[in-house]
Amino acid sequence: MNGFRRAVSKIGKRANEKFLEQYNSLDMACREKFGVPSGGVTEYINRLNNARYAPGREDVLPRLVRYRNLRNRMAHEVGSLRRSSDISKEDIKWVHGFLRAVNRSKDPISIYLRKARRYARRRRLKRYAIAAAVLILIAAGIVAYFMLRK
Repeated sequence: MNGFRRAVSKIGKRANEKFLEQYNSLDMACREKFGVPSGGVTEYINRLNNARYAPGREDVLPRLVRYRNLRNRMAHEVGSLRRSSDISKEDIKWVHGFLRAVNRSKDPISIYLRKARRYARRRRLKRYAIAAAVLILIAAGIVAYFMLRK
């Protein structure tokens, strides 16, 4: 029975180590993306909380919070890395896939920021078009005034 526990412990430890490796890569990518010295995933979570209309927010936010909590527990609790945990292969794959999405700017925050910039650009262009139309009408009015005065 003791051999079985050791074997399960080794499998759990490998999965935990792989998870931590992927999580740390994700954290580093988020730090670079947002220009923060530490806590990249935490910064991502905070920005996702503020971006209420980010596409995919409902799926990503709970997972990131759960994975951050698991990572903190693994990093700060004694012996937790050796214990088999709540980490599965699907969790490791999801973190890896999300890391790829962040690197390719296909994650919810990147998509949200792209849409927000597009919206702001459209509003700015609309404002310029309205200002140009008003100026043209004023100029036409001035020309018409002087033409009728003759």
